[in-house]
Amino acid sequence: MSEPPYHIGQRLSLKGQLCTIRYIGPVSDKAGEWVGVEWDDTTRGKHNGTHQGVNHFECRSSSPTAGSFLRPKQPWDPSRTFLQALREKYMPEEAGTGGDVVYFSGKQAEEIGFEKFSKRQAQLQGIHVLVLDHMRIRSHDLDRDSDAIEEICAHITDLDLGSNLFETLDEILDVAKFLPKLRNLTLDGNRIHTGPNHGTTLLNVKSLSLSNMLLDWHEICAVASRFPNLVSLTAASNELQAITNQTLPSRLENLDLSTNKFTTLSSLSPLRSIPALHTLSLKANLITTTNLPPDSLTTTTDLPSLSPTLETLDLSHNAISTWLPINALPTLYPSLAHLRTSSNPLYAHLTTPSGAPLTPEDGYMLTIARLPNLQTLNYSAITAKERLNAETYYLGQIAAQISLVTSGAEGVEAVKAEHPRWKELVEEYGEPSIPSTITGAAAKEGEKNPHSLAAQLLTLTFHLASPSSFPHLPPGVEGEWTDRFPKSFSIYTLLSRVGAKLGVLPMELRLVWETGEWDPVMRGIGVGQEVEEWDSSDEEAGEDGKTEGVMKREVELVAGTRGWGRFLRGVGEWCGLRGGRGRHDGKGKEKWTSQADQGRENSAREEM
Repeated sequence: MSEPPYHIGQRLSLKGQLCTIRYIGPVSDKAGEWVGVEWDDTTRGKHNGTHQGVNHFECRSSSPTAGSFLRPKQPWDPSRTFLQALREKYMPEEAGTGGDVVYFSGKQAEEIGFEKFSKRQAQLQGIHVLVLDHMRIRSHDLDRDSDAIEEICAHITDLDLGSNLFETLDEILDVAKFLPKLRNLTLDGNRIHTGPNHGTTLLNVKSLSLSNMLLDWHEICAVASRFPNLVSLTAASNELQAITNQTLPSRLENLDLSTNKFTTLSSLSPLRSIPALHTLSLKANLITTTNLPPDSLTTTTDLPSLSPTLETLDLSHNAISTWLPINALPTLYPSLAHLRTSSNPLYAHLTTPSGAPLTPEDGYMLTIARLPNLQTLNYSAITAKERLNAETYYLGQIAAQISLVTSGAEGVEAVKAEHPRWKELVEEYGEPSIPSTITGAAAKEGEKNPHSLAAQLLTLTFHLASPSSFPHLPPGVEGEWTDRFPKSFSIYTLLSRVGAKLGVLPMELRLVWETGEWDPVMRGIGVGQEVEEWDSSDEEAGEDGKTEGVMKREVELVAGTRGWGRFLRGVGEWCGLRGGRGRHDGKGKEKWTSQADQGRENSAREEM
């Protein structure tokens, strides 16, 4: 093929590289006529249609190197008809010599030959999927080939015609209509224009893929309208930034819009018109926020539902860096049960209210806690125990944030407004202990409000009895470290902070408070025995030998929303915390492993 009659929109192939003609004519100071093309491979060109400051044509791609100017006379690759491509790939006519007689152990075997093999292939027995992508197919001579196509493809259910030389949608439909059992059609990588609708529709097609075709939303809807019973539509990698109110087929359930350029969830609001939509993929877009008014994110009556039927949403590999979009999901998608949020910058920089870094596991829990109806997160099923742990942990984090507020009641309410589930979680688990802010006369210079942040913060010095038993101890953590905690911190939050420091999951830790008080140990009481009677005279008998000695009283700090400071009764009091791993006994109680098994011990001294 040397020099065809050119026209705008014409599809051509040069040395295996597909392109579309966007311009025919002179180019600036260059002599003669030129053909401006947009390459399917956007790295193949040299510009975007502009030469020496003059824009000769527009590329559909936003790439700065999708375009080139070529001389008209080129060694273009020849095109094929659909039937030619089908026979070349699935029914090669010269795959062997054919007709040879085969002998095994001196006996003549069946004379198969490739001619007979080709006849079997011609019937495509047992084959239901045809993959004819990158075959340089152009639709012509269909009247001549229609009977053969219909006979050969009578049982084909899946057809891939991606990256060919079709120029219009009608060319494709004119081929596909001869496949009576076609259910799944892939057109990825083609560059077509929809053109006038001449009425051809394919009622049996349920799944359609239009990825990397550089179609706008209006064109996608126009193509989809030719498949009125469509259930699944893929329109990835089309550089979409927003969608309009054009409708998609009413039976559509699954929509894939991944690898586009959406930046907000609100730009997808027209999807609420799809009555049966339950799966939406927005993977690898540029989504950062909802783009809805901040006040509406905490006032659910003002927050619109973007899709009342959506159950599965993929937001992985986006640009989400705050919790605002996550907090809004239960209202935007009230039926949401399955979510993917991995590989967003939000999870790379999580911290506690006081600024301490959080782990990806903490981010996982905080996501679960914000979405009460979620059943799976990042393909992992959420158990009842995980939800309990996540929600109590989240409630403790909110309480910690409130405890750091210094601007009074207004500041406290602002923090609560950041967390739409605050009220619901308090109703479920009870309100954690939160110190009051500085008010009135207590704020006078030189006075210290006993309810202020300064009065509530305590410094704890932690000691490790056996640092070598922690194989993944973070750098800088050796035998001792100090930290400051508000006494209002829940025990769960305390567990989380210690666990994060030691590289241990919070719910694997058990903390025991050494109260500093002593209990008598009666003589004659062995392991497993109990004191049946006791009165005050027993304490006075220590001098005459009735007591064996004394032992420290210890109290286990059980994970929950109760503030750990409630265990302390005075400033300067000794507070020892011993930590280790525990296990459930199946009855809702915790059992300790032996000290030899746990090999982990911490203690803490309270300081002001």
